[in-house]
Amino acid sequence: MRPLRLRTRLALVFASGFAILLGLEALGLYLFLAREYRRDFDRSLIDAGQSTRALFAEDRSEFGTTALTAAHIISELAYGDRTLVAFDSAGHFLTASVRIPGEPYFNDVPATGPHDRPVTTALRDGEARLIRVPLEGGVEVVIAMNTMPLEQRLVHITEALLFVLPLILLLGGLVGAWASRLILRPIVLVAESAEQIGSEVAHGAVRFARLEPRPGDDEISTLTQAFNHLVDRLSSALARERGVAEQQRRFLADAAHELRTPVAILRSEAEVTLRGNGDVTNYRQAMERVASEANELSMLVSDLLLIARGDAFAIVPSRQKVYLDDLVNDVAARTRHLPAAAGRDIARPEFEAAPVSGDPVLLERALLVLVHNALVHAPGATVEVSTGIRTEGDRRWSWVRVRDYGPGVPTQDRERIFERFARLNTGVAGSGLGLAIARAIAEAHGGDLRLEDAYPGAAFILRIPAA
Repeated sequence: MRPLRLRTRLALVFASGFAILLGLEALGLYLFLAREYRRDFDRSLIDAGQSTRALFAEDRSEFGTTALTAAHIISELAYGDRTLVAFDSAGHFLTASVRIPGEPYFNDVPATGPHDRPVTTALRDGEARLIRVPLEGGVEVVIAMNTMPLEQRLVHITEALLFVLPLILLLGGLVGAWASRLILRPIVLVAESAEQIGSEVAHGAVRFARLEPRPGDDEISTLTQAFNHLVDRLSSALARERGVAEQQRRFLADAAHELRTPVAILRSEAEVTLRGNGDVTNYRQAMERVASEANELSMLVSDLLLIARGDAFAIVPSRQKVYLDDLVNDVAARTRHLPAAAGRDIARPEFEAAPVSGDPVLLERALLVLVHNALVHAPGATVEVSTGIRTEGDRRWSWVRVRDYGPGVPTQDRERIFERFARLNTGVAGSGLGLAIARAIAEAHGGDLRLEDAYPGAAFILRIPAA
């Protein structure tokens, strides 16, 4: 069996709840009206009893006996909907008002009963509501009303409710169906938008239309906001995915380009050597060149792998307490024998202890990149390396500042130099991966690497959370 649509189920739930509430209200109305009608009915009897007692007290002095007085007042009290009968103290009939058709006979009224409060009694013609009014000398006046008018009035109320309730229920069901359609319309729009977005994703789109925000803070507004947030996150995620895919494509293209040169050199050296005269000296020189190129190729492959791990957030540094100032000393010793450092010293204007928790090999690699870049790109100029600790906000950072007084970096290229294979000066040997690797290492340690304003020259700041 096919399940009912949500709209139909909501309409049925609304109609059912409405029917229950309407039935309870109708029952309450019936009970209230029935009670009020009975109160009015009894109040008429009580008022008639009080009038009888008052008239009796007023006429008692005018007539000689109680029986004559009772007969007189009954003849004077003429009601169109009730009958009055007087009995003596022995319960014998004395007199009665003129019987109106439809009013009860009193020859079967019980001789005794409660006084001054209405009771229902079954008589020959049906049930009657009566009240007993005691007078002087044991005379008693019984006032009775046929309950048929009261019952008919209640029947009319019941018939009216039975006629009106289904009509109201039908109208309520129609209103419920219309209301459920109106309420669920925004949900239908969300479903249609989701279907449209799915189709657009399949066709390569990365930006999608948002739903019109709804005023207020109801559930539909919350659903619309959540859907729009999802659309924004999906757009951002797909844009990042497209960007990562483009980066990977460029990475592969650049890697292939960078690898082509050393591979071509290796191939050329091998071919030339194989066509040579077999002299041992020539072989040895060729093998030295091959070994040198192989070493460069190995370093390039290592750099590429490190960059790839950084893109995949797979650089997981070891954690031990090291001092950046000690690593700077090690880097200065390693670069002392480089051709670019010939006859040059690395100045240390500020050189304070800078403890961090990190991987000494990776951190030394990052510092080596910064110092080597300063030596190569600022030939003959002074290179300064400073270290220390500073507090920014609620965090303490250990930092290294590598400053040179060379030509500097153009403003428009200050971020591009951190991209892989970025080379502003193609006349200088290198793969263009160094700064990208240094930044990836810094970020893997929870820090950062940036280029500060410095004139003349350039100043790189490496920050790692202090240990």
